[in-house]
Amino acid sequence: TRSRAMAPSRSALLLLPFLASAQLECKTFAEIYNDGTDLCQTMFGSSFTVVDNDTEGYTMWWFSETNPNDAVSQNLHPTGNTSFCNVQSFHKAFPTPEGDDFTECTPWKDASCCTAQTANRQGLLDMYGAEWRWNRCGTMSRECDAFMVQEACFYECSPHAGLYRRFGGHACDDANDPNCGAYDPTCDPYNPAYLGTAACAGTSHNTWEIYQMPIRKSYCDSWFDACRNDMFGANNNGSYFSWGGIPVATGAPTEAPTGAPTIEQKECNENKNNDNDNNQVSSAGLVGAAVVLAVLTVILGALVGYMCFKERKGEALFAPANMQRFEESKADRGNDSVISLDEQRPNKV
Repeated sequence: TRSRAMAPSRSALLLLPFLASAQLECKTFAEIYNDGTDLCQTMFGSSFTVVDNDTEGYTMWWFSETNPNDAVSQNLHPTGNTSFCNVQSFHKAFPTPEGDDFTECTPWKDASCCTAQTANRQGLLDMYGAEWRWNRCGTMSRECDAFMVQEACFYECSPHAGLYRRFGGHACDDANDPNCGAYDPTCDPYNPAYLGTAACAGTSHNTWEIYQMPIRKSYCDSWFDACRNDMFGANNNGSYFSWGGIPVATGAPTEAPTGAPTIEQKECNENKNNDNDNNQVSSAGLVGAAVVLAVLTVILGALVGYMCFKERKGEALFAPANMQRFEESKADRGNDSVISLDEQRPNKV
């Protein structure tokens, strides 16, 4: 999603004529990658490596008040400097706070290497050209799209990524890895001091590429789970870097999917869905209560009708207590010794 592809390696340049004649082959994430580790270590070439220990791996998103990546950098590179933005593409020179319009990559609002102008969903999707849009194989699910946004925010906004710049990064200096090293502007095709590949032993330097940055396995697994059924480019084993030379097909997506949410919008939508569920439950409860009330009304009406019927036949269901005692007395004395109800009442003093 970035200008890491704007300065391709020499081998990539040799492949461009072949790639230009190719088409983007779309498959599901589950068909392209074996698991989360394969996804993180393949999609962006050698940019990331996956680690099990969270204290030694970075996360691309968080919801806590403090940035957990601060502790990781302090643990792995105590002398590393994250007070400036070492990765350079559309990045700022120094991580500074952003305003209230910084609504997409919110975890970095207090110290960001990106601006609100670039760090919005449409900007992240479009900033490197149509061939680098992550939805070239069709609209993604909201869950998968959110992870693609998170990775883009992480690369564009995090000052910690600068520790792992391939040429001129602190981590590369510590590792003494022959595949990375000190930055030489004379070997950078986009630097005015560039002298050509012959002067650089065939190597090509840049200021945008990160190399072997450790990412938490738990994060990569969650990413894979969210995207396993979504479509993505399968060319070159699912390497995003292979997309640059593949022309965009007619009718391919040219903008963000309609209604695709930011991370905060996604949470808001989930809350609205919960409210709708609660409203549905409340409506169902009201309907149930109305049904019960109707049934009780019918039963009560039938009971009243039955009582009236018995009354007409002289068989009252609920005779007064005095009448009941009178009937019992009449039965005991026989028909010849019937007394009236008035005789049973006590004399008034």
